[in-house]
Amino acid sequence: MFILVTIAILAGLALILLINRSSTPVAAEKAYYQPRGADQQRLERLAPAQFERLCIRLLEEMGLVINSFNSNKHGKIDITAVNPQPITGGDYIIHCVLASPDEPIDSTRIIALSDTVRAEGASKGIFITTGFFSEEVPKLIEGPPLELINGQRLRQILGEHRISLA
Repeated sequence: MFILVTIAILAGLALILLINRSSTPVAAEKAYYQPRGADQQRLERLAPAQFERLCIRLLEEMGLVINSFNSNKHGKIDITAVNPQPITGGDYIIHCVLASPDEPIDSTRIIALSDTVRAEGASKGIFITTGFFSEEVPKLIEGPPLELINGQRLRQILGEHRISLA
C-alpha cells in the first residue's frame, strides 16, 4: 500500500511539472488577441462611415434585425438588434469600435457592455473591434453572455459571409 501511495504522489508531481512547462492559457489567448498582417491594417484604416456600413451589413447577413443604432465620428457604434430565431434568438446589444492599431480594447469597455446587457435585459452582448483586446479581457467570466470579436476574427467572419473590405 505504501508503494502504491508513493507511486501516485510521484506521478502527480511529474504531471504538475509537465503542466508548468507547457504553454500557459494566457500565452494562447495573447496570440489570438494580437493584431496581425496587412489585411488587419486595411481594416483599421476604414473611415468611420465605412466601418458603420460594414458592421450593419455583417449583422444583417448573420440574420439579425437591426432595431436602432447610434454612431459617432470616431468609429464607435452602439446597435440594438433582435435575433428572430426560436430558442437561440433574443435581444442583442452590439458595440462596434474602430480601434487604434496601438491601443488594445481594455476590460472597462467590456464591463460597460456587460452592464448595459444586464440593465437592458438583453439575451447577449457582442463587442466587435478592428483592433485587439488586452490580456485581461478573456479572464472576465462574470455577467451575461458576451461574444468578443477582434480584428482577426472579424476578417474571418467577413470572409465567411463574402463581404469585402472595399
